[in-house]
Amino acid sequence: MQTRDRIMEAAEQLFGDVGFDATSTRMISESSSTNKALIHYHFRSKEGLFLAVLDRYFEVLSSKLQGAINIDGPITARLLNLISVYMDFLEENINYIRIVQREIMGGKNMERVIKHMGPIFEIILKVMADSYPRAQSGNFRVEQLTISFYGMVITYFTCSDVIKEFLHGDPMSKESIQERKNHLLAMAQIILKVLEE
Repeated sequence: MQTRDRIMEAAEQLFGDVGFDATSTRMISESSSTNKALIHYHFRSKEGLFLAVLDRYFEVLSSKLQGAINIDGPITARLLNLISVYMDFLEENINYIRIVQREIMGGKNMERVIKHMGPIFEIILKVMADSYPRAQSGNFRVEQLTISFYGMVITYFTCSDVIKEFLHGDPMSKESIQERKNHLLAMAQIILKVLEE
């Protein structure tokens, strides 16, 4: 693994575990088996490293979600694929959740998160509005549906420690995440069926 990648991997873990402020360049250099000078060489600062980690997550996520929604097939299958791909990404990138949630809750880079998330939401809103005229107004308005499904997906991961108490098991196990995914896909099918009526 290249030095730059080792540094980013260590930083992702630490930023996810303890947050930006509690992570020092010394901690990153020790975890990546490099020296602090290499962090500054590749990223100029801890802030530059943090932004590189954040940007890389969103580049991968955006690519995956656009690929999921742009497949050939009926709109229902494309939207269900979108939910499935998003769940898979979150399962594989748990530090993404921790890092982004901290930023959304008042981090210095909230605007950067919004800048990345905005185009993704716009694509989904356009596809939904074009495909379901009923979703252009009323209780099933596309903006509300998108926010609702975003919340249903993301909350499972951000609140997993609390959910663990309700499920009496590990919500982050493969089986539990698959059960959650199946539930969300079933919920989506019910709502999309209503929109088609």
